Amino acid sequence: MDFLPRWLRDNFRVKLGLFILACLLWLLVVTQHSYEYSFEIPIKTVGLKPGKVISNKLPEFARVKFQAQGRELFRMQFFNHPHLLLNLSTISHFYTFKPRPDMVVVTGGFDAQPVDVITPDSITVILSDKLELKLPVSPQVSAQPAAGYTFAGEFEIIPSQVMLTGPREKIVRLTSVKTTAVELEDVKRNTELQLDLDLPDIYGLSAFPSQVRVLVRVERLGERKIGRVPVKVINVQRGREIIVDPLTVDVVVSGGVSRISALEADSIKAWVDFRKYDRMKGNRAAVLVETPDRVDLVKVAPADVRLIVRRK
Repeated sequence: MDFLPRWLRDNFRVKLGLFILACLLWLLVVTQHSYEYSFEIPIKTVGLKPGKVISNKLPEFARVKFQAQGRELFRMQFFNHPHLLLNLSTISHFYTFKPRPDMVVVTGGFDAQPVDVITPDSITVILSDKLELKLPVSPQVSAQPAAGYTFAGEFEIIPSQVMLTGPREKIVRLTSVKTTAVELEDVKRNTELQLDLDLPDIYGLSAFPSQVRVLVRVERLGERKIGRVPVKVINVQRGREIIVDPLTVDVVVSGGVSRISALEADSIKAWVDFRKYDRMKGNRAAVLVETPDRVDLVKVAPADVRLIVRRK
């Protein structure tokens, strides 16, 4: 305590005790007096009718002037806030409240008297019919697999649907609910995302649950040769019989290892279009191939086949 002046260092403990005692006496005297003081208190509602929902934004706080002893005002500010209560039990559509002191609820046994509601001057409450609507979730996930990998199917959403609750006239036209947007790059392992719902800006709208899980599954890319895929002919003219030579082709595809390993010859569609048959080109036509979803064509051999055309 060398930094203190000498007069303060002498009998320091006695002087400190006297100072604290003086502060306590001052606080006791001050808190015994009656004062008027205004501060913000929360606005709450009660008595909302079943099947109804508040569809407009209400002010969160009201500024109210109270009259009470100092200690009561101190306790109210820091320990147990009173609140302004709006009783909606008699409202079916809309109503404008004029806040009054008798609408202020002082809890916790405080001896304080609300004198005036300074703001707001009025509070308008608009009610709408409540609608519960189960809608599918649309994940806003932009993802790119790493080189040599591919996605193993569509992204899985858990749960795939959520329950919306809100004003009927504002949510009845909704068809889906989006998640918050996420971007993923160079994905090479299964990934699980916990995403919030991106709800429309509609007051009184809520969703359950408010979050969903999105599972992004990836696997390595591979190639596979599928032999003896039958070739069909389409758009054959009436009165014509077509023989294809050869009758089958070999197809090489690429895709996720688990997906292409399950493919069979009948999983692939191969055909030629008789309208593109050209006798001047050696009676040959190009083979067209359609693969299942998420499976890409690498090669077809032979790339064209000979058509033998006969009249019936």
